Amino acid sequence: MRFMIYTTDKEGAVDIRIAYRAAHLDHLSENKKVKVLTAGPWLDDDNETMKGSLIIVEANCVNCVTKWIGRDPYVVAGLTGSAKIHPFNWAIGAPSSFT
Repeated sequence: MRFMIYTTDKEGAVDIRIAYRAAHLDHLSENKKVKVLTAGPWLDDDNETMKGSLIIVEANCVNCVTKWIGRDPYVVAGLTGSAKIHPFNWAIGAPSSFT
């Protein structure tokens, strides 16, 4: 099953994002139970300032995703203001292996 994770950064926490970026990227690729399909920061209206993340994953259950995202270095370091996890149906632009 696929899930989307939508996070927002706490205001003024860009230093945390920069400091923990490498550890965050490592976290995205280290778990076999939660497979990251695509991920990236979403941007403020200036098209430069990172304000949160959008991650699409494949996992057996939402509980697995919740536990996994709770161990993300961004979350642990206090960058994340909120995180929403929802089932996701990839309708347009899905890799051919998902159609």
